[in-house]
Amino acid sequence: MIRIFAFFALCVFAACQLVDAPADGSGQVFAPVAETGAQSPLILQQQCEAAGGTMVIGLAGPQCARPEPDAGKACNDSKDCSGVCLAETRSCSPVTPFFGCHDVLQGGKAVGLCID
Repeated sequence: MIRIFAFFALCVFAACQLVDAPADGSGQVFAPVAETGAQSPLILQQQCEAAGGTMVIGLAGPQCARPEPDAGKACNDSKDCSGVCLAETRSCSPVTPFFGCHDVLQGGKAVGLCID
């Protein structure tokens, strides 16, 4: 529930922008979404879910966590995976982005990696 609230709060704050008044004197300050090329967060969430993903909140804002095709597959290095090779289980990560701090296998060695 907190994640949903945080997502919508982030969307509200992201929508707030300072805009200069138009020089043509029309008084229209806000451009329709179709003209700006921006997409509604609801559309992005629907596209994410249609692709089998789940919207997650990271420090960079909302992102689509998509399942990896080789999730859980045995690995010895991150080169063996679409995502990263988790050192603890020697298996490929389940989703991308895989938020948090994890030890991953790179070059045959466990290396700490944090994804925010």
